[in-house]
Amino acid sequence: MSKRPYTISEVAKMLGVSPSTVSRAMNHSPGVSDPVRKKVLDFVEEIGYRPNTVAQSLSRGRSNMVALILGDIRNPFYADLAFGIQRALDSHGFIVTTFNSEYDYKKEMQFLEFARQYNYSGIILVTVNSEEADKYLEGLELPVLLVNRITEHYTGPLVVTDNFQAGYIAARHLINLGHKSIGFLAGQHKTSTASAQRFQGYRQALCNYQLKYNEEHCLFDLDWRMDTGYKAAQEIFSEERHPDCHPSAYLIANDLLALGFMDYCGSNGIRIPQDISIVSFDNIAYSHLNQIQLTTVSQHVEEMSSSAANLMYQLLTEPPKEPKRIIIEPTLIVRNTTAPYQGI
Repeated sequence: MSKRPYTISEVAKMLGVSPSTVSRAMNHSPGVSDPVRKKVLDFVEEIGYRPNTVAQSLSRGRSNMVALILGDIRNPFYADLAFGIQRALDSHGFIVTTFNSEYDYKKEMQFLEFARQYNYSGIILVTVNSEEADKYLEGLELPVLLVNRITEHYTGPLVVTDNFQAGYIAARHLINLGHKSIGFLAGQHKTSTASAQRFQGYRQALCNYQLKYNEEHCLFDLDWRMDTGYKAAQEIFSEERHPDCHPSAYLIANDLLALGFMDYCGSNGIRIPQDISIVSFDNIAYSHLNQIQLTTVSQHVEEMSSSAANLMYQLLTEPPKEPKRIIIEPTLIVRNTTAPYQGI
């Protein structure tokens, strides 16, 4: 059979089924039996049929595209999250377009407006927090899902880790090892709800165990890159500081910062965990490598991505009456960068 452009109505007529059956079969939607689905998929493969997505979007009043707005796609955590979301939504017939905001709220606003103007079906937002974005989201007439972030005024659906609990269990682990002076390297504290809530959990753990909080042992508003972690360690262990001035342990806002911190320590004779213990967050793929073995708090990125994709699909097809909020419980993964306190 020669391959020429076909309409979905022509395909349905040739198969003796309805156009909606062809559409559901191709989009792997429910309501089609396995034999009929196989018949449709085999036939469209044979004739080389591909749906005209532009025509479909015009007829439906919306596209089959979902905007995924991330802070930094180079971060392995975000890369894994994007991969999982894209794969899951692809199985439902939706195309995911990824936008990289570089943690810049102005770019975030541009991407939100782009998605609105070009008739995207929905938006998944995994990036910085800003009042401008909060206000903009209130007026959007399309499904929006927040992932790994909470904003002050947003009341819609979201998928997040319990970041307060993440900070608490990380600090508690170090406290249980006997560390009494624990610092914190925070991320973009003013714009990242994840970093702010982890910090709050850390403070609560110190309070519960009657340990003193020392703001001089904390560095705030760091970005999430390895070179920033390296520079932070350089500042902490600078010659101007007396060795007794720095804590015996640190919580570090994410694994990339921690890897940079470890790189500096390894290059300057500072032993981990003998001289200093560290715990970070995310459990990216590199953290378990033999030469790293980083103690970290897992956000369960696979669960987060599948939950986000499934919830977005639900919002696009059968929106729930009440906004659904999924909270993922973090898990501490103990490896080799923490040890009992060796001092007096």
